[in-house]
Amino acid sequence: MEFAGQKITSRTEKETERFRHSLRAVPVRNLGVKVLPSENAAELHLEVTLMFGTGLGFVRALLRAPKTCCYILEGVGREVYESIDGEQNFEQLIDRFAQRHKLTFFESRALLAQYLQILTKKGLIVALMPRKA
Repeated sequence: MEFAGQKITSRTEKETERFRHSLRAVPVRNLGVKVLPSENAAELHLEVTLMFGTGLGFVRALLRAPKTCCYILEGVGREVYESIDGEQNFEQLIDRFAQRHKLTFFESRALLAQYLQILTKKGLIVALMPRKA
């Protein structure tokens, strides 16, 4: 929409553009994550080093808190984690997951968005945002 020669964007247009931009983000596995051996071939055992801010390392040592945290991924969780190759963006991962599991883009997005957010919070992956054009 234009008013007096200036383009006016609605809140919905801005949200839509922000969403489209986020779909172009590329998830990358945290290089600090170690894959541990597992007796169960269906499981993927991961260990991530916990990061503490300045001064909190002392508190961690005082409380004898662990330096690492371990996670076990299986089934869909393992499939999603292993599909992250550092090259495909979120939209491409969603499309491929939808094709493999015969889901719509929206069903796949609902499932993966939540799971990728969990992987990010746990420090297993990071999302690299593309520069805005």
